[in-house]
Amino acid sequence: MRVLMLSWEFPPYVVGGMGKHVAELAPALGGQATADGPVQIDLVTPRVNGGATSEKVNDYVTVYRVETPALNPADLVNSVISANQALIDVAMPIGDSRPYDLIHVHDWLVTKAGVALKHRWKTPLVTTIHATERGRYRGNIPDEASHKIDRAEWQSCFEAWRVIACSQFMKQEIQNYFEAPADKISVVPNGLNLDVIEECTPEQMNALRDLYAPNGERLLLFVGRIVHEKGLQVLLRAMPRILAEHPNTRLLVAGKNGASMWPLAFELGVEQSVIFLDYVTNAQRDCLYRVVDVAVFPSLYEPFGIVALEAMASKCNIIASSIGGIGEVVNHLHNGLTVYPNDPLSIAWAVAQVFADPAAAARRRQTAFNQIKTIYNWDNVARQTAALYEIVVAERRNTDW
Repeated sequence: MRVLMLSWEFPPYVVGGMGKHVAELAPALGGQATADGPVQIDLVTPRVNGGATSEKVNDYVTVYRVETPALNPADLVNSVISANQALIDVAMPIGDSRPYDLIHVHDWLVTKAGVALKHRWKTPLVTTIHATERGRYRGNIPDEASHKIDRAEWQSCFEAWRVIACSQFMKQEIQNYFEAPADKISVVPNGLNLDVIEECTPEQMNALRDLYAPNGERLLLFVGRIVHEKGLQVLLRAMPRILAEHPNTRLLVAGKNGASMWPLAFELGVEQSVIFLDYVTNAQRDCLYRVVDVAVFPSLYEPFGIVALEAMASKCNIIASSIGGIGEVVNHLHNGLTVYPNDPLSIAWAVAQVFADPAAAARRRQTAFNQIKTIYNWDNVARQTAALYEIVVAERRNTDW
């Protein structure tokens, strides 16, 4: 089975969860058995941060990195849509000479290319919606750029033979916003590769404790982009209550431009108990998960929450908002604690629970780690995706299109 996969992100260019998803899914999916033979993937992506223009990831996956026109920050959405033509120009001659059975696009950024090639070849389109613009803005469309993104997301769902959502929450959002029928949407979760979780030596852990907790402080950790939807402002507003009960507590913030939240920390009077680390590498992040007492994910909007899987894989205590996909991954009192969204008092309560009962916290950590091995592994995700491909190709074969 020949598959053309289109994604705006692929290593070395990875911005967020979508890039991580595609980077892990493609190699795991290549070679999966189907009725039409093993899955063979040509992955076409912009060449943003370098990388070979053509690269074999394994025997079944080839990546083509395409030079695209420079994006205009003042008109980013139209720039991205226009740059799709470069992806089309590379993929089209390959597909013309060696037809594809299916096209798989990831998110709105490559919708134009996917739809154009679908109609050129009459090849079924599968689209994965990783998040929605309306979801980020709680159902609103604040400006013209957001409207264009929303329309591209709608088109991607409308044109698709099947839509993949990473959670039941995202499935419902796609139904609500784009009026997609439920039987057109399949839920396939994200995964995590335990092999990429970095080891952390006792010496490294001791060094981090000495650096950030020299007097035995309790450590909280926030990991994520410093944007409103990730909810760092809610966690900061919880800090006065947390410090009132546990004054020997510090919050570490791992995220680029985290210092932009300094004014709020000062306003709340917690600046002495918050350390902004800025960007951290994956290795640094994984060590931090092993050192801190609990990681807090206070998201206001979260289609899935790969960060939660990363923490689970590192056997870190987790507190997460009971919202979106992350609320499906983190089950209260089972593999972590969940809190009400946008509720600082709820976060303070959960932190106190972790501190008060280390034995219960340890049981939740082990349960979470076991779920990474059995549920959220990429082989499982790839098998589900290949099974969906098989259904789509069989249905296409039985139509007159």
